[in-house]
Amino acid sequence: MDGFTWAAFACYLVPAVGAVIGGIVGMISKEFLVYHAQALGKTWAELDGKLKTLLLAFMTSVGLANLVVGLSVIAMLIFAFISRALWSYYAIPVISLILAVHTLIVMLDLKKKTGAKTPYIPAALGIVLIVIGFVLSFF
Repeated sequence: MDGFTWAAFACYLVPAVGAVIGGIVGMISKEFLVYHAQALGKTWAELDGKLKTLLLAFMTSVGLANLVVGLSVIAMLIFAFISRALWSYYAIPVISLILAVHTLIVMLDLKKKTGAKTPYIPAALGIVLIVIGFVLSFF
């Protein structure tokens, strides 16, 4: 691979690894995250047991989805992008952008409606990296 292709690979890899890490955090968390508490205006200890169960189920599901997307993108990078399979030049950014744009929209909406300090910056940076990766992959 040439320099542009390696740069594109790196631009795609960073958000994919971020999705994997975020997915693992969501799956193994035993209580909600700091910004969840800010959004609800309650601590984990203040919540009813059934609500805790529901929130952990949501977090586990979202975490698994992030993990699957991240690992899928990494697999496509390794097995298709490196060997210059043309379909991967489109599939990787489309799949990555669906996750990153949705995540950004949710984070910004939650921030706007609740005032919680949501981690929207990583999603925004991921979008930028994915777009740069897409452009670089065609040089």
